[in-house]
Amino acid sequence: ENHVSKYKFKTNQDGIIDFKVIPYPKYKKVLSKGHKFVNFKNLSIILLIISIGCTYFFLTNKRLSYLIDKKEYNSVTTSDNNAISNSDFNNYSKIIESNINTLISLNYEHNIKTESMHKNGSYLYAHGVILSNKDNNLYFDIILKNNKPHSLIINDIEYIQK
Repeated sequence: ENHVSKYKFKTNQDGIIDFKVIPYPKYKKVLSKGHKFVNFKNLSIILLIISIGCTYFFLTNKRLSYLIDKKEYNSVTTSDNNAISNSDFNNYSKIIESNINTLISLNYEHNIKTESMHKNGSYLYAHGVILSNKDNNLYFDIILKNNKPHSLIINDIEYIQK
C-alpha cells in the first residue's frame, strides 16, 4: 500500500486516492479534431465585407442603377407637343437628308425618305428609310438638336452617340 509512484495522485480528506476521470479541456478537443466551425466574430466580419461588396456592386453597376435612381435629368421631358406642318416637314427632311449624306457616303442608287417625325423642345425625332435600287433597304432613326445631328442609328448601328 505504500507504493511509490512518479505520479502524484490527489487524495480526498480521508486519504483515499480519487480516481475520477479528469475531463479533457474543450479547446484541446477542438485543436485535436481541427476547426470545424469558424469563429462567430470572423464569420460576422466576412459577411459584413461580402454585403458591403454586393451593395457597392449593385450601386455602381450601370445595368442595375436604374432600379435605384428615381429619374435622371436626361429622362425628364417637357412635351411641347409641337405639330410639324408640311412645310416644316419638308425643310427638316432636307436637313436630315443632308446630315445623313455627310455622315455616310451614299451614291446615286440611294434615296432617303423620312416617314415620321415629331418635335419636343429643341429636339427633333425622326425615322425613315434609305431606299435602294436593290432589295435591301436601310432603316434609320435620327435625333436633331438645334438642327444638328445628336444621334443617328442605321439598322441598329449607332453612328453618332449621344
